[in-house]
Amino acid sequence: MKLIVTRKVTIKECWWLDDNIPAGTIVYRYDGCTYGCCTDNGIACSFEDGKTPFFELPLNALMNYNE
Repeated sequence: MKLIVTRKVTIKECWWLDDNIPAGTIVYRYDGCTYGCCTDNGIACSFEDGKTPFFELPLNALMNYNE
């Protein structure tokens, strides 16, 4: 599933990110094994559909992307 980041997500908010993720960035919902490391407040995402690495982004920073 293709998602769009609706607001800037910073490494201050999500310390596990390598860099800030700007609003408007396209990410993909990651449906592979996350080993229980994502919380109920977020979604496992990746920059390539179905590929690792994955990272958690807050639910309130994402929307479905319809082309």
